[in-house]
This record gives sequence, C-alpha cells and structure tokens, in this order.
Amino acid sequence: MNCIQEGLIPTKYFEKTKQNLSTTNGENLKIEFKVTSVHICDEGIYIRQPFLEIIKPFKIKTEGITTKIFQQKILFDFNEKPITKDKTFFLFKEHSVNLIKIKENHLYFMKQEVSNKKLEQHLQTSQIREKINSLKNNIINNLCSDLPDAFWHRKRHIVSLPYEKDFTEQNILTKARPIQMAYELMEHCKKDQS
Repeated sequence: MNCIQEGLIPTKYFEKTKQNLSTTNGENLKIEFKVTSVHICDEGIYIRQPFLEIIKPFKIKTEGITTKIFQQKILFDFNEKPITKDKTFFLFKEHSVNLIKIKENHLYFMKQEVSNKKLEQHLQTSQIREKINSLKNNIINNLCSDLPDAFWHRKRHIVSLPYEKDFTEQNILTKARPIQMAYELMEHCKKDQS
C-alpha cells in the first residue's frame, strides 16, 4: 500500500477506512482514510496504484526512487531531502508547522463540503422549490413557447388623447422668440426669400 500525507488531497476524493498498515520496522501507522483511484505520473508515464508493486525492481537513492519502465529510466524524486541528526530539531519544528497547515487545509475542505451540503439542503426546501418551478414555468410559458407573449404588451403605457373637432396643427401655439442676427446673415436670408 502507498501512504499519502493527509491534506494533500481534498476530502471529496477520499473515504473512511478501518484498514491497518505498518512500516517496514513493524510500527503501526494511523490510517483513517483511503483513496480508491490514484494515478502516479512522471515523464509521460501513468501508473495506477499500488505504485511500488508495479515498479519492481526499484532502487532507493538519496534523491529518490529509480526504476526502468519500457526501457526508460525514471526517477521519482523525494519531496524532502534525507534527514541528518543535526537537523532533527529544526525538521521536527517544521514538521509540526506543516502538520498544522495540513490540518487547516483539511478543515477548509470540510467547511466547503459542509457549506455545499447546507446549500443543497436549502435548495430542496419546498419554498425554494416552488420559486424555482414558478420561474421555470414563467420562462417556458413566456419565452420558450411557440407564441411568446413577452413583447405583446409593450404599448400598454401609451395614452390616447380625446378627439377634438376642427383641430389642426396650425392652431398649436408655439413659443418662438426672436434672435439677434448679424448684418451678413440678414442679407443672406433676404436673398434666399427673393
């Protein structure tokens, strides 16, 4: 089996499990979740899990795991450099910080899932379903029907005026006012009239 650090994968991709795993020296690992479908990708080659079972034989070096697949040498790099004794305290502190970040990521993914579930439940309430159905029926009846009536009532605010006998446009009083004209413009207007 392959172990993946918690928090690297969103919660929607894994499920609860009761499987037991142990390290090569016999220590039990705390396993809470499993991922059922995973592919390992490197240099254009895709490998389904279980990863180590498929790439046998392989060698472990300081930079990572090396193997040959289809006559092609592949190196799967380690995420971290090998630990030396003088770096142990620093790495323990860094590991603790990383663990906190991983748990924060895990909580973030779970909050998103809870929020999505609440939204789904809210959308299933009868009041919201009625509003959605009403809007859907309104769209179907008014916009998607063979004879849509969405634009039939566009002149409903036009007001018709009462008819008056002997009314002509010449009887409309205008508010014309004189403007000051320059001499040249006045001479030009006189020429046009004659």
